[in-house]
Amino acid sequence: MPSVHRHTLSFNGDAFSIFSIFKDQPHPFFLDSSLHRSGGQFSYIGFAPFTTVRGKDLFKFKKVFDKYRIAASGLSFPAGAVGYLGYDGSLFFGLYDTVLSVDHRKKQLIISSFSKGRIQDILKCVFSGGSDLLNSKDETGPEDLRFKSNFTKAGYMKAVRQALEHIRRGDIYQINLSHQIKVQIRHWQRYTEPAAIYKNLRQAFPSEFGAYFDDGRQVILSASPERFLKLQNGIAQVKPMKGTRPRGKTKIQDRGLKEQLQKSPKEIAELLMVTDLERNDLGRVCDYASVEVKAMRTIETYASVFQATATVEGRLRHGCDQFDLLQATFPSGSVTGCPKIEAMKIIKKLEACPRGLYTGALGYMSFSGDMDFNVMIRTMFLDQKEITFHVGGGIVADSKPADEWQETWDKAKPLIETLKRSFL
Repeated sequence: MPSVHRHTLSFNGDAFSIFSIFKDQPHPFFLDSSLHRSGGQFSYIGFAPFTTVRGKDLFKFKKVFDKYRIAASGLSFPAGAVGYLGYDGSLFFGLYDTVLSVDHRKKQLIISSFSKGRIQDILKCVFSGGSDLLNSKDETGPEDLRFKSNFTKAGYMKAVRQALEHIRRGDIYQINLSHQIKVQIRHWQRYTEPAAIYKNLRQAFPSEFGAYFDDGRQVILSASPERFLKLQNGIAQVKPMKGTRPRGKTKIQDRGLKEQLQKSPKEIAELLMVTDLERNDLGRVCDYASVEVKAMRTIETYASVFQATATVEGRLRHGCDQFDLLQATFPSGSVTGCPKIEAMKIIKKLEACPRGLYTGALGYMSFSGDMDFNVMIRTMFLDQKEITFHVGGGIVADSKPADEWQETWDKAKPLIETLKRSFL
């Protein structure tokens, strides 16, 4: 069993300044708690995994992962795997023997590694690397930046009405529908780089579960406000998010919109159904008597929206591990609907293109047994050809098609503003 070495130093800066030193290394990651609330004590940075796993077989990945398990070390993530499970079933993980942890509460930078020499190399880079080392681009931005959905407003409203018909017939109680938006800009790399876009994104929409991850084929930039699944010291937690209102332009509008969300029967019912689904999912691998709704409905405030969340926890059953928990709960019920399997069948029929990675999960699995994943919403995907993102929302019996279309664009606002700032 490998041993973990650790070096701790005081750090009162922005975690992005550490990430920027290593952003051009192979497969860099930045699990970014830029909004430091209850779940946002740590941000994690790493690069150059010692091996990678790509495919669609979670338990084939487990066979590789299990070779490197270690005893608990006092850190939730001293070393381990970082990557994603796509909604489409694909997976990619890098296995990292070195992790830089920024503790936002204690104002510390902790470097943990299987190798003392690696720690010393990183310390040299940290002390000599400066901060925010973003590559400048010679070309001015494009004259125009357009965002094209794969649905028209009429087409999306038709899909919502079809979903409502499934609800009326009793096939489902709720469903999440989305559409894909493509950023129409050719050769985007001429104008900026992914790290510069991500810097703008985290400033426009700070979140507890943000992320930058490069899988070698694409770069994922996430400002997700939603935790999918956490496991720490044997306690599993899911935090489904359902119900959205935009922020107001004045304090009075802000209070009014928040109150609308708090009192909306539609939004209350929507979150209740998903919470019940998530409770049952946890019950498949947790001691059933331990599964408990810790918070039924909390209104969280973000830069551009209000969101309603619930928190459900349970103690993982003896003999189960991270992989069993993932298999039992993925994908999150907040991005499918109820019942989950039937809702996913209808999603496949109604949405205009496959989701790919969107509404999958991105995060870490520690060799010591803990893990934490977001839900890949408010997330951009950048490859050599294009930039895309999806937006969606939950449909219940009293949903209004035009309102649902507008809600998706409210959610798109921070991504659109980020890209305009990055290119124009």
